[in-house]
Amino acid sequence: MLLTMTVEDVAHELDAAPTDAADTLIRRHLRGVWRYCLMLGARPGTIDDLVQEAFVIALQKGAAGLEPAATGAFLRRTARFLFLRSQRRSAHDPKLLDAIDELWARDHDDDHGERAVAAARGCVELLDGRSKLAVEITYGIGGSPPGGRNDLATKLEMKENGVKTLLQRTRKFLRECIERRLS
Repeated sequence: MLLTMTVEDVAHELDAAPTDAADTLIRRHLRGVWRYCLMLGARPGTIDDLVQEAFVIALQKGAAGLEPAATGAFLRRTARFLFLRSQRRSAHDPKLLDAIDELWARDHDDDHGERAVAAARGCVELLDGRSKLAVEITYGIGGSPPGGRNDLATKLEMKENGVKTLLQRTRKFLRECIERRLS
């Protein structure tokens, strides 16, 4: 995750000096809003822009003075609106986004997704050999940029169909492992 936004970035967008309220707001809600945008389907580079704009709007509208739960909801609604506006030409189903909102409220609202991230990290640590390398290369874990199936096939000395099957099995294992850890 990039999560590179700072109070100074937001203050610059507002043409104002950094404040303690902005610092507190960002520290409390940055990871959760970033992860929520990821769940919506935004790409990491786009997420940074959406999140920064959501925080700017929240500070302009005085959302920093709300209760933390209300501020989080305000930031997520704002980020969702900004995402939809940025995706106007693509076919994003509002029902899917509503389902994501319900899922977030049910499973991640209280901890900003920390438990799910910890479960995913723990499950990835259980992988070994080709499966572990496949996940690291595909998702860019460990500092390298994410790679495609062709890269993976070359590095693992496998055919592309074999890589596809390996990834399907690995994703199934990870999904089941994460679900077990979260239940």
